Parts: sequence; C-alpha cells; structure tokens
Amino acid sequence: MKAIYAVLMVVFAGIFCYSLTAVFSYHKDAGENKRETEEIMREVIQKTPQRYEDKTAGQQIDFEKLKHINPDAVGWIVFNEPYVNGPLVQTVDNSYYLEHSFRKKENMAGCLFMDCRNKSFDDRNVVIYGHNMLDRTMFGSLNDVFREQFWEESERDIIRITDGQQHLRKYKIFSCYIAGEGEDYNATSFSDAADYTGFLKKITARSFRKTDVIVTADDHILTLSTCAGAEGADKRRVVHAKMVG
Repeated sequence: MKAIYAVLMVVFAGIFCYSLTAVFSYHKDAGENKRETEEIMREVIQKTPQRYEDKTAGQQIDFEKLKHINPDAVGWIVFNEPYVNGPLVQTVDNSYYLEHSFRKKENMAGCLFMDCRNKSFDDRNVVIYGHNMLDRTMFGSLNDVFREQFWEESERDIIRITDGQQHLRKYKIFSCYIAGEGEDYNATSFSDAADYTGFLKKITARSFRKTDVIVTADDHILTLSTCAGAEGADKRRVVHAKMVG
C-alpha cells in the first residue's frame, strides 16, 4: 500500500506541476501579446477624428507601417472597445496564427486572423477567428454579446473593419449562438443565391437573441468565431453581422 501511495503522490505531483506550468505560460503569453498589441497601436494608429462623423472611424491605420511589421496584415478590427482593437492577418492556413502573435512570435494567445479561404473582404461571408482569452483580449469579450446588458448601449453591436486600402466597413450584429461540432457556420463561398439564402436563414434561426436586422442574398456578412469555453471543447461561440456601411 505504501508503494502504491508513493506512486500516486508522484503522479499527482507531476500533474500539479504540469498544470501550474501551463497556467503560468498561458498568463505570460497573454500579457506579452497584450503589450505587443499596445506597442503596434502606438506605431500605426493615426488619430484623425476631424475627417469622420463616427469617432471610432477616426482611427486611421498606417498600413504601410503595419505591413512592414508583418506582410500578412490585411486589416484592422474594432469592436466592443477597448477589448477588440487590433490588426487582422491572413496566411495560407488556419492554424499558424492560433499560436503566433502579430510579430510572428510563438504565443498561445495567437492573433486575430481571416479564414485562409477568403479571397477578400468582398466575399459574401468573411470569417475571422481568435482565441477566447480569459483577460478578454483577442475574442475573449465575445461572451458579452450573449448577455442582455450588452444590448442596452446604443451602437455597441457595430463591428468596424478598416481594410488595407483604408476602406472602413461597418457591420451590425444579427445573430449569435453556440455552434456545435459539425454545424456549418463558416462557409465562405456558395453555389448560388439560393444556397446563400438557405445559409443565412439557418444561421439567423440559431440566434439566442432576435434582432431587427434583415439579411438577404444581396448582403455581405462578417462572422466572428472563438471557442466556447465552458460550453465544450468542440463548440464555438459565433457572432454574425451584416455589412451596413
């Protein structure tokens, strides 16, 4: 019995040490990533509010400088400030930026990135992925959309993306839900208008909250996706928004 007890103690100690190391690494990477994003913001954001009625749109990005830092840069996203305000990237797969920061350093907090299947922001469904970070960075604050108080503040449901040509695109949320394994929510191309219409009806019907935003086959949409945390490892927290400007 003593021998078995000793073995169990060693096993439990090993698990504890591993867990402690993982937690430490997680928070370390999250902190480093947050500081990196803040540094990039200071380098590339140019405040020009006098050119826009929309105060958030007064944030003009120096994309030449941004692309010098990382050629994979394709845009800048602002949503639910101050939590989502940073660069978007795209590369040849949907795995690299799960574990690399904008400066391409290994980091488990990753970077917000566009689906590799998207050809441009003119696609019918532009899909963006990010980790559900505990400190609310990346897409950690998408949880807010599932709370009633989020909807009490005007304009909070607007997502803004500036592309590499300095075109500001505004999207208004029309659906949000937890997607189960195998549920289609991130298709980027469609065979025809009927196929796209069926997709829109499906993702609208899933929403935990009904909105007054109507989407048709003539519309372009944005999809934000992150892991669902306590909801399950194979589930995703999804937010869809219609381009309105």
